[in-house]
Amino acid sequence: MSIGTTVFHTATVDHRLPGPPAGISALAYDLQYTRPLVSALVEQNRPVTADTQIFPLRGRKLMRVNLYGQHPSNPSRRLCVIGIGDDPDHAEKAASDAWFDFHASVLFTGPLREDGVHRVTIRHQVPGMPAQRAATVGVAYELEHLRPVVDAAVARNLPSGDEYHIVHSGELTLMRVNLFGRDPLDSHRRVGVGGIADRHFRAKAAAERAWANYHTAVLLAASALSPA
Repeated sequence: MSIGTTVFHTATVDHRLPGPPAGISALAYDLQYTRPLVSALVEQNRPVTADTQIFPLRGRKLMRVNLYGQHPSNPSRRLCVIGIGDDPDHAEKAASDAWFDFHASVLFTGPLREDGVHRVTIRHQVPGMPAQRAATVGVAYELEHLRPVVDAAVARNLPSGDEYHIVHSGELTLMRVNLFGRDPLDSHRRVGVGGIADRHFRAKAAAERAWANYHTAVLLAASALSPA
């Protein structure tokens, strides 16, 4: 991809979540005793191929890493996750985290009946062209240069409400925390994020990270798409 022009597309990511329905615009996991279970599933289903793209953003050259692989329970389904970072290492970490989180979703919702799962659709404004012949199942960010801006935006725009749920997945008991507040660029728009973990305090931390991740995604797109 040329570094002279940055093209954005809308990546639509469908998530399956345990527990009651809620409007979710970002999601994060923070796992402790269940992490080895997810890691084992990832190890059995590593990405098959990868590619790297470079794109400009106001004098910077940011990186995008796409990882491609198969669905762990449906090998005929080709998947892609996207990681966006300040450099190749950060972009690769973001993509690996997105691959891990997708497998956590598969592991936690696989044992559940449809009435124990709900679907959420998260739309990301992503630099670069859509993944070819693959369904995008995750987008993650590791943008250190945006962290001070994001931290300041979150401090000005803290969540105004929360929900705590105990959810079950087979023999596993998990926590899900939903945080609600306002879009950082549109105070009339209400948004929610979710955090899933195997400990109460971790679920809250995951939800707070999802809130920061949502601000990162919004501010990245706004910075890139607004006039210079």
